Amino acid sequence: MKKPFKAASMATAGAAILSTLSAFAGDGSKPYTLSAGVRGFYDDNIFTANNKVDVDGDKKPDRRKFDSFGFEITPSVRFNVPLEGSTLTAGYTYGLRYYESRPGSKDDQFHLADVAFSHAFNPRYKLSVSDQFAAAQEPDQMVAFSGSGTLPQVVRAEGSNIRNSAGADLTVQIVPLWSAVVGYRNNYYNYKNKGFAEALDRMENLPSLGLRYQLAPKTVLSGNYQYGDVNYRNTKSDFRDNRSHYVFAGVDHSFTSQLVGSLRAGAQFVDWYHAPAGARADAVNPFIDANVTYSYATGSNVQIGFRHARNATDLEAASAVLDQQSSLAYGSINHQITGKLRGSVVAQYQNSEFIGASKAVLLNGQKEDYISLGLTLNYRINNYLSAEAAYYYDQLASDVNFRDYSRNRVFVGIRATY
Repeated sequence: MKKPFKAASMATAGAAILSTLSAFAGDGSKPYTLSAGVRGFYDDNIFTANNKVDVDGDKKPDRRKFDSFGFEITPSVRFNVPLEGSTLTAGYTYGLRYYESRPGSKDDQFHLADVAFSHAFNPRYKLSVSDQFAAAQEPDQMVAFSGSGTLPQVVRAEGSNIRNSAGADLTVQIVPLWSAVVGYRNNYYNYKNKGFAEALDRMENLPSLGLRYQLAPKTVLSGNYQYGDVNYRNTKSDFRDNRSHYVFAGVDHSFTSQLVGSLRAGAQFVDWYHAPAGARADAVNPFIDANVTYSYATGSNVQIGFRHARNATDLEAASAVLDQQSSLAYGSINHQITGKLRGSVVAQYQNSEFIGASKAVLLNGQKEDYISLGLTLNYRINNYLSAEAAYYYDQLASDVNFRDYSRNRVFVGIRATY
């Protein structure tokens, strides 16, 4: 009974602290928001360790598989500054997660920051720039939120790993029904763990050009081109360096004021320009990104989507695997159950195939399935204080030895907002 008692005690202490903080809340008219959260949690597979066989092949459970109770503290600040013809938003979250029973270091620390600025020079020209930074460990924190071909990472990476995603878009209204969007995305990854660094440290540059046509008041058609250059920083992974050309058409349509949909479909042409003699040097694959959102009531909506693209693999260079080709299906429901109680469900399924440097590579064509599920309940106690309970489930089933795992996490906590 010791572990549950400690976790519950920490959450209770956090509730008392946050209740005190909420007493200082203002009228909500400030251009900034301060918040602080405390959650107790239980994690049954801290390191996303393999379920079946230990890495030394002795057919015993992986000795890295540990479970633990713990607590998490997440203070944050967010700014929303309206300016004349412009909007500036920025936010920062610091996270401290303490594990009661974890071997080695007992704590994780992570930093999440973002900034976005948009400015309308006049009715014809609009510029938007943004940047998102993470120093973190969990898979969902290491995903870039911009750029074609970006799909979820599926395993945890220990250490202070860095991911930065920057982007800019210039929209030009050419004539009343035609506009052009000139864009650029940059994704940077730097991993502390040697194995992940060898496999995933890289720089991605993605300039793009799109032409948009207002077919009808509720329908926009587009033709798009994006160039991609991916450069791996570790010399062992030079053979993965590649250049891509994305060519795809798009349509955005509002079926009703509540139902909207978006489709991007085309092809990706990729060239591995450091491929050694006899290795795979180029490939063509479909590129698809589609989603539909239905807002069925005030504060409630459902979204479903599908994406097919290439993505980087965390397998080390010695595997001679270039990357993965993945299909991702996802959905979410956000429902306002009562005036104070809100619930959400988020689910995704990803099927990936490893692409070897040649057909003779052992892992070429091997597949894996990743499932992720999240359930959250949020109860608003008053304008400044809320309670939250959440459950997350992750499962990876892979043809590659030692990668399979399952993970259950439960969080219960409270958050104050000023």
